[in-house]
Amino acid sequence: MKKVTLFISEDSKASDKVKAFLDKNDVTYELKNVTKNKTYLKELQEMKIFGTPTLFIDGKKIEGIQENKILYELGLANHSSEDAFSFENVFRDE
Repeated sequence: MKKVTLFISEDSKASDKVKAFLDKNDVTYELKNVTKNKTYLKELQEMKIFGTPTLFIDGKKIEGIQENKILYELGLANHSSEDAFSFENVFRDE
């Protein structure tokens, strides 16, 4: 079984959507709410990640809502989406 960890924030529709997606697909995961537990926030920031939801599957990082990539990394799909998302790009000046 793959180790799955989900970092979420309170009142985040994106976090709620990823959590619901994992639940719908019967994925067992560790939930880390960075709003309720500042230790989790620090843990995420130490990895240079500043946004939620962020999901780790066996150490592989998936940021935001990337359902196809999540399914692929869980072994539930044959290919990953070509869509690449990173919170780093959200805050970068173009």
